Amino acid sequence: MKKLLFSMLVGMMTLGAMAQGGKFTVKGTFEGRNDSVALVLIDASTGKTVAEEIYPVTGEPIEMSCDLKGVARLFVVKMNNGYQSHMVFPAIPGERLELVKDEKNITQLQGSQFYVDYNKAEKSIEEAHMAMSNFVGECQYRMQHGESEEQVMKDYEEKAPVLAQALADAVKGYVKAHPDQDAAAALIAMLDDDTDEIEAAAALLTERARGSVAAGLYKSILAEAQKEAEEEARQEGMTGNPAPDFTLNDINGKPLALSSLCGKWVIIDFWGSWCKWCIKGIPDMKEYYTKYAGKLEILGVDCNDTVEKWKAAVKEYELPWLHVYWDKDDENGDNPLELYGVRGFPTKVIIDPKGNVAKVIVGEDPAFYDYLDEVIK
Repeated sequence: MKKLLFSMLVGMMTLGAMAQGGKFTVKGTFEGRNDSVALVLIDASTGKTVAEEIYPVTGEPIEMSCDLKGVARLFVVKMNNGYQSHMVFPAIPGERLELVKDEKNITQLQGSQFYVDYNKAEKSIEEAHMAMSNFVGECQYRMQHGESEEQVMKDYEEKAPVLAQALADAVKGYVKAHPDQDAAAALIAMLDDDTDEIEAAAALLTERARGSVAAGLYKSILAEAQKEAEEEARQEGMTGNPAPDFTLNDINGKPLALSSLCGKWVIIDFWGSWCKWCIKGIPDMKEYYTKYAGKLEILGVDCNDTVEKWKAAVKEYELPWLHVYWDKDDENGDNPLELYGVRGFPTKVIIDPKGNVAKVIVGEDPAFYDYLDEVIK
């Protein structure tokens, strides 16, 4: 029932807010050690790049204008000798954003009224937002410098909910005080993937604000959450049923059908050379491929790589199993990601010798290998 209500809510919220377009302009002056600045616009609903420009840092103002079909996110990426830092701002069709530095060298938002309001909105939640961001950054730093993932995650699970709730309360406090403000609607997207808190904050808006273009930012998050819920339900429904068949070209350019592997245990490994967790799991995958030789076949499905990067990765990591390539631009070809509801990487689908889906595991999870030991004798 909850999923049904959630689906209905997203459907109603999406109407009318995402199709409004117009010109968006951003202007700013950048100084200091940065050798260049990239301005990147990402469509909020599709995740695709709308525009991207790179400017050398000269101390002179830079400006970029772009026609937007709907709300987007602006990434301001500062580059210095290969190192990057970035800021993210809502990009609203028909609005003008000016980035300026105050007397403390802190970036302030000016321009059209929307950005004047949004600047105030950001300041109102700054303390809670920085506390959460700094804590996440600290956890990442600790893992990168050798601290055990188990200990870091223990600390994260203990402290993160408190910080996240403080941020949610700050956002809702601003929205409650400014229920008819477009900037308040845009601010709700600061809650990332906490759909319950997003819905609670959205309920505080006036009907007009919920129908604004800026509201498309949090609606895109809810829409993505709905898709994920649908894909999870699809994966759950697959268990015990015949595995959907597909045919893709193998590494030699010849068609290879999943159904041709029936008779063995089969793992469909959805991966990519860009996916660090996919790469991290390769040694264990090799071990189990050898351990159950003759009983087990692995079919690697490369996703979101170029053909060249795919073939180079197979060679570099010496992957001994079967490989096929999914061309996301081939609208007429089979789409195994859609068939299996893949939304995260790696995703491993275990198929029994009769051709039925036995289990779907997302991520590099030790439970995957425990399960193989249970079912393959």
